[in-house]
Amino acid sequence: MRKYFFPLFMAIVLGTAVFSLFDRVRGQESDDATPLRAETDGGNIREITGAPGIDAPEEPNIGFIDSPSATCYQPDPGRDSCYVNWYYLSVNASPNYMITMTVTLNDIGPVAHTQGFFQTSMYVPYNMLGDGFQVACGPLGAGGNPTLGNAYGYTIRARDSANLGSANYGTVYCPAYNP
Repeated sequence: MRKYFFPLFMAIVLGTAVFSLFDRVRGQESDDATPLRAETDGGNIREITGAPGIDAPEEPNIGFIDSPSATCYQPDPGRDSCYVNWYYLSVNASPNYMITMTVTLNDIGPVAHTQGFFQTSMYVPYNMLGDGFQVACGPLGAGGNPTLGNAYGYTIRARDSANLGSANYGTVYCPAYNP
């Protein structure tokens, strides 16, 4: 019994010492981030954020999210069923690694979550999201535009390994459902 006790005791001490050296991962923890840079185009906004205690770098390593052509289309005019999709979503953070990219439709909640694995950029083409995200088209004028149906606000957020975040905000209008 004595010859097993000392090696077991040393293994526990060594294991405790090794695990005490690890620090908590900071890739997905901060929701209270401060904006470092922001751009506005009409009603659409995109921004880069960082943790409150970090000094703002002059040029953040994470880029703005590129999300062109947010579209809402109605494959069958006889149904009140539309799909929201983007031509592609792209962001980079070289030399940091991309951790996550999340798409949220403001009326519905999170609809897509992509995770990175030791990659400095993320590119999500339209077909990776299938047909898109199904939403109700709505009657004529329901979203505030008299010639279209419902309007859906969206938020696309990305976070890198340095805990810098990037976000795009916008609105997409769907065609009206005319029964």
